[in-house]
Amino acid sequence: MSYRSIGVVSGELTLDDYRAIRTEAIRRLEEAIRNKGKKPEEYAIRELLPTDLGFSNDVWEYDYSAATTEENIVNMTVGDDTFIAIFAVINLSSSPLTTRLTFYKGTIPLKKIGMEDVYAEEVPKKVLDEPLIWSESDTLRIVGYASAAGTDKLVFKGYIAEPLGKTVGVSKTS
Repeated sequence: MSYRSIGVVSGELTLDDYRAIRTEAIRRLEEAIRNKGKKPEEYAIRELLPTDLGFSNDVWEYDYSAATTEENIVNMTVGDDTFIAIFAVINLSSSPLTTRLTFYKGTIPLKKIGMEDVYAEEVPKKVLDEPLIWSESDTLRIVGYASAAGTDKLVFKGYIAEPLGKTVGVSKTS
């Protein structure tokens, strides 16, 4: 793990930079799977969906209950045979509320990033300088800080790895 806690506004990255970060996220997921004594080829890796992070449906929305206070956006234990990588966050709200995000593994803060600088960008996306990885049984927590109570449309870009056939299968063609 790095000593850095940096997020980069996506407008500062080239397409190749962004592809490299996504590729690194997949590489680290596969490494996490191997570190648990399992075989990456027995896992499907797909895009992260809101329900994978404990949201009640597949819509990236979070309702802050109060202004200028920290709230858990995500607070979950990663399931058996499941691995999660997050490498970026986008805010699709027309009037964004989130000013800061902190990513935790258990009680350990992994990254703390400011979000307000992205709101001047055409695509309000912040890319982490390195993907964050959670393995099975890890507690994954994302804490947000908002300027006001209300709904924010935060999209956490990442991947989830789970056993083949759980939600995604692989077809073999001749």
